[in-house]
Amino acid sequence: MTTRAIHRRRVEVLIVAVCLTFSLQHVTASAVDGRTDDKAKPVIFIHGFSGANCEGDWGFLLDHLRASGWTGEFRVLKFLSGDTNCNARAGMTMDCMGCFGSHSAWFGHSGTTHNNNTSIRHLSWHLANYVATNFTAKGIAVDVVGHSLGGLLIRYALAKQGVDSFPRLLVEDVTTLGSPHNGAIFATLTGSTQGAEMEPWSTLITWLKTNAKNPQGTGGTDWTIIGSHGDLIVQEDTATAMSVPHRWRYTTSPTWIGHSDYMRSSKVGSTRRAQYPCVSSPGWCETSTYYPTQMIRAATLYASH
Repeated sequence: MTTRAIHRRRVEVLIVAVCLTFSLQHVTASAVDGRTDDKAKPVIFIHGFSGANCEGDWGFLLDHLRASGWTGEFRVLKFLSGDTNCNARAGMTMDCMGCFGSHSAWFGHSGTTHNNNTSIRHLSWHLANYVATNFTAKGIAVDVVGHSLGGLLIRYALAKQGVDSFPRLLVEDVTTLGSPHNGAIFATLTGSTQGAEMEPWSTLITWLKTNAKNPQGTGGTDWTIIGSHGDLIVQEDTATAMSVPHRWRYTTSPTWIGHSDYMRSSKVGSTRRAQYPCVSSPGWCETSTYYPTQMIRAATLYASH
């Protein structure tokens, strides 16, 4: 074989290898990045600091989603020893989040009970292990809805993936409702560990603002964060403080959306969503009349809404 023939052969082999590599990368990306956008995915619901009534917190929203065609399993997580009214209904599982992951690991503690003096970091460790064991290890993507403190749990869990023994997670959509992403002023007045961790200047909130602006699970995570001008517990600016594509704020007209109303209200109210960039002042635009449960429904189903 001549030198020219050998060179031509090498070029042909290189071209084939490059084409094969591109083809494999394209197939892999499509498989990982492809969204399901259906109503059969499991949805996990995480309550907040004082939300300990499983049915009272989530019953209205669960009924709304079922009536709108959701067929997947609903998982309502119990993680505080004071959680009550957690009798599972058809198609819903009340799960012990704290039963997954070691209690001695990651801000661990003695015993197996949790209360408002249990670190948010530790509860996030349990949440990560819960999702990894029940869904990610089986190749199942989930959607997550977190109210108040519950939104911080999933944010921290996704931000810590692959670090400090936190597992990787398949989480397709996250919706947070009145979560103090930039902290909550006077939270320390609750006299609890979690309250101190939610203060704007705490080490936890500082870490989240630096390292978890838009944390992504395996294959990507679409975030929707919702706040309300009528929320007197977690103000709208902190509830919508992450750098994510979907940020909604409820005004007080024509209805008042308080801190506990997000997942219980089907009343129509005007909303505003941030755009990147938004061409109108003061930076919020695209007025909509979706009410809270309708917005949650859209956020758990579609990548754009």
